[in-house]
Amino acid sequence: MNAASAELVTYDGLPVASGGAHGLRARHPRAAWTAVQSFIDACLLPVATPTMSLRVWRSGPEPAREELIAFATRALGGPRSQDRTSMEWRLRPQAVDDVLVAIDAAGTGAVTPHGQPMASLTWDAEVRLIDPDTGEPWEGVSPEAFDRHPVDGYGRVLGASGVRTAIGTSASSLSLWLSLPGDERLPRAARHVQEHAPVRLSRLHWRRWRPTRDGSSYRSAKIPSPLTG
Repeated sequence: MNAASAELVTYDGLPVASGGAHGLRARHPRAAWTAVQSFIDACLLPVATPTMSLRVWRSGPEPAREELIAFATRALGGPRSQDRTSMEWRLRPQAVDDVLVAIDAAGTGAVTPHGQPMASLTWDAEVRLIDPDTGEPWEGVSPEAFDRHPVDGYGRVLGASGVRTAIGTSASSLSLWLSLPGDERLPRAARHVQEHAPVRLSRLHWRRWRPTRDGSSYRSAKIPSPLTG
């Protein structure tokens, strides 16, 4: 265990019990995408190439659904996966602009019977938060510094951060799992995220992680938002 990185603060925005993700205020796909990308550029450094995809639900209204499927097949080829409920295509960066145009053209009324967007462009990546003074990841905040300690049963580990955004026909969302330095740098790190994030971070979903007494693991406790101090 790395003594210099013995404490860490995480932000879970948002847990499944709280809706699973922050809703973006931007109604139009292009505006939502631009807001999220500006946040990523200012605060995050992807660890690997982000995964991007287009998902279209088969229960969406015609003719918007058929037009989107025809567009995706023409522009992207055959779907990567499909079942009786949806079809999914893997996206390359150069296809994003055309996909945003197609999602926008489907209109905000393109929703499933359950009220979810009929189609969404998703961007998903493991990232590192950056120190605004250096433009580099915060020193001592990495999975290796915390022995890749598992946080839950979904593959998340201490020291890692992740972002997932879904830009949809009727609504867009942003899901965040952030690892921040647990020392005197915490308020500055949290403020930098909030200054650039296109959503208001919750006051309720912050936890401080400390090593157990024998140093073999970590335990956590809820803490007040560092943005309110």
